[in-house]
Amino acid sequence: MATSAKTSTRPAAKKKPSTAPQTKAAKPAKTAAAAAAPRRDDLQVGGRLRHARLLAGIRMRDLADKVGCTESMVSKIEAGRVVPSLPMLQRLVDALGRDLASFFGSDPNSPAMVLRNGQRPVAHTDPIREGQRVSYERLVPFGAGNLLEGNIHVVEPGGLKNDPITHQGETLGYVVEGQLELTVEATSYTLNAGDSFFFKNHLTNSYRNPGTVTARVLWVNTPQVH
Repeated sequence: MATSAKTSTRPAAKKKPSTAPQTKAAKPAKTAAAAAAPRRDDLQVGGRLRHARLLAGIRMRDLADKVGCTESMVSKIEAGRVVPSLPMLQRLVDALGRDLASFFGSDPNSPAMVLRNGQRPVAHTDPIREGQRVSYERLVPFGAGNLLEGNIHVVEPGGLKNDPITHQGETLGYVVEGQLELTVEATSYTLNAGDSFFFKNHLTNSYRNPGTVTARVLWVNTPQVH
């Protein structure tokens, strides 16, 4: 009697995965120029911008208005959270009365600040004092939280300044050139080149240039606490 054929129960052999290495897309090699290019953080744009703005005595809001952006954008740039485009950076530098060469030539982390003759920032208006035909050569960045405020007051003939704001602290000055009539409270003093003065900041004060030449006065005081 014929026997029936048995069905094989052996599982089919699994195909082994190919061991041939897969070819990955080659990454483009960095050029020497790209490898040598400085990182954006290395430029310290935010720190340099804040440094230049404080030297110029300009508030964030005023700088933003000058360049046509928001105060928040200026704050983010100074904090290093946003890197401005080159056109925006150029507008910021121009608004601060600087050029790109001097902007990147400054060192915001330097332990001392040296301002060469003829390179000090000049403010023609002061956010606190009222004055006419008076400009201020900044010796200390305005509003930077320093314990001293220092300027060279340049007072043209007929120029005057009135400081109605009183606060605690002291002021001293030295007339470098020209003549100055200084009034503290109700007492007036005529000062010439080489004369100095000192008074407490809780006293009202004003001055004018009664002479025919420009007066230059070294003026150092304890700033008002804002």
